[in-house]
Amino acid sequence: MLKLPLKIKEFDVKNGFPWSSAMPFVENSRGTLIHRPRSGVTFNLFSKPHNAVVFWCGMTVSTSKNNLSFLSAPPTEKIICERCEAMAVKAGMPSADTLAGRHVHKGRTVAVVTCCKNKDAE
Repeated sequence: MLKLPLKIKEFDVKNGFPWSSAMPFVENSRGTLIHRPRSGVTFNLFSKPHNAVVFWCGMTVSTSKNNLSFLSAPPTEKIICERCEAMAVKAGMPSADTLAGRHVHKGRTVAVVTCCKNKDAE
């Protein structure tokens, strides 16, 4: 089980238990993309443990439930966050292709207007 080092922030040290490493990919059961973790921390909120993970793309997720899956390689049919990949590689981390030992699809999600049928209507 390959784990990569994570960044430890001063805030995490003061307010929780920072993670020193994690598996290289994270799947959120409520999301569409696979992300790459940059830092993580466990903290107590309302007497309940929560995990917070900051991804290389800048997105953060915090949860007290088990809806995050840490993976050594993303599933072949899933797409990894293009921004996470670019930022992680720029910072000197191994590429997703190298970590998975195969090609990994990169991409992004797009916001779509659903309230107007006519694109010229405002």
